[in-house]
Amino acid sequence: MTRSPFAAPDDPEARRLWRVDPRTGLPVPRYDGRSIVNLAVSVHRAGGGELGGAPSLAPPLSDDLDPFGARAHPGPVLLFLVDALGWSPFRTWAARGGEAPRVWGAHAHPITTVFPSTTTAALVSLSTGVAPGRHGLIGYRQYLPKFGVVGDMLNMTPVGAGPRDLLIGPGWTPSDLTAAPTLFRRGLRATAITRDIFEGSGFSRLLYDGAEFVGYATATHLVHQLTTVLSRPRPPRVVVLYWAELDTIQHLVGPDPRWFGMEMDRIVDLIRRTTVELPRARARSITVAITGDHGQVRADVAHRVAVEQEPTLTREMVRPLAGDRRAGFFAARAGRVDALTEALRRRLAPGTPVVRRGVAARAGVFGPPPFHPEFAERIGDVIAFVRTPGSLSYLSPGAATPKRFLLGAHGGVEADELVVPLIAGRLSDLAVGADSPSSSKR
Repeated sequence: MTRSPFAAPDDPEARRLWRVDPRTGLPVPRYDGRSIVNLAVSVHRAGGGELGGAPSLAPPLSDDLDPFGARAHPGPVLLFLVDALGWSPFRTWAARGGEAPRVWGAHAHPITTVFPSTTTAALVSLSTGVAPGRHGLIGYRQYLPKFGVVGDMLNMTPVGAGPRDLLIGPGWTPSDLTAAPTLFRRGLRATAITRDIFEGSGFSRLLYDGAEFVGYATATHLVHQLTTVLSRPRPPRVVVLYWAELDTIQHLVGPDPRWFGMEMDRIVDLIRRTTVELPRARARSITVAITGDHGQVRADVAHRVAVEQEPTLTREMVRPLAGDRRAGFFAARAGRVDALTEALRRRLAPGTPVVRRGVAARAGVFGPPPFHPEFAERIGDVIAFVRTPGSLSYLSPGAATPKRFLLGAHGGVEADELVVPLIAGRLSDLAVGADSPSSSKR
């Protein structure tokens, strides 16, 4: 048995959730019923979707976590994804005192996100109901064999190219990148509400394929759009709502309980104001499931490895670094996998796990097989699992130098990256401080 270099979560409930592969010491997401992938499948079932078909969906949430009672839900379901909502800072906020933290904390349990613990992999898992190894979006940056480039998957463009959606041609379809249809293509009647600047982008087209898209510009506009959709005489069975600002502030200033708490107060207020604007009966009929795609850890620029500046690494690599800042995917030149592995172990912090792709896959970090047909090529040969406060970067020739070093990071397998809350209950139960809807909204 290999001792894990990654510490278990601090609190007992999250520690019971924690699983470590004994051969590699790698923490493994709980794809067996306690992850955001399983939440997606439970939401699909609650919205009247079928669980059969190919490729097979992940199992739904374990019975003790399922807020829908393992059946179709009579009222609308609101799946609220808060980018970078981690369990540890949420617990700190919930323990600070006050009615909203107490109520939300009482409705919360820890689950895991996916690996890589990054937005591209996690959001596609939520929209498809399968783990990253199966759907194929396996990193923020990843090699795409049919395109012949390492792509920036949020912007759907070659890394360093600049303009968005250069990988999206006139005949492009989501199946060019993923091996799993969205739950919306499996018959789930849903509306996606997210920032209007994302409308029509390649990543949004992939995520929300088959769903109605509704954009918002500001927090107030979000409440307007959400209440408009939920007030329809025949609302969608599921509304998927996305909020990015918690992730943004943590990237800029690092994980900090003050700013995390400020953002949580805003999120509580969004729920409260939405409830006030809805008819009483409709608010009581809606079940909300709030979760995150990952948490964040603090990064230190002094512990960053800029791979393109490391000739002992680049001379062993056949293409640019892929993956994420906290979990790098390295592809070796022919016959040089061992040499690349040793070069990484010499250059990275002592004890950094440098693991062959097949070993990591068998450990279960990407989820169960079968994997995407291009799984092996997309990842490469070796994965470096970086520990806090370290990170990896790769600047392509000619690319603009980033304006700032982001102090918050994610993508790896540490507890603060992998463990996120599932906050679930009736909309009216989570609307702390909401005045009773007026009699005109009965």
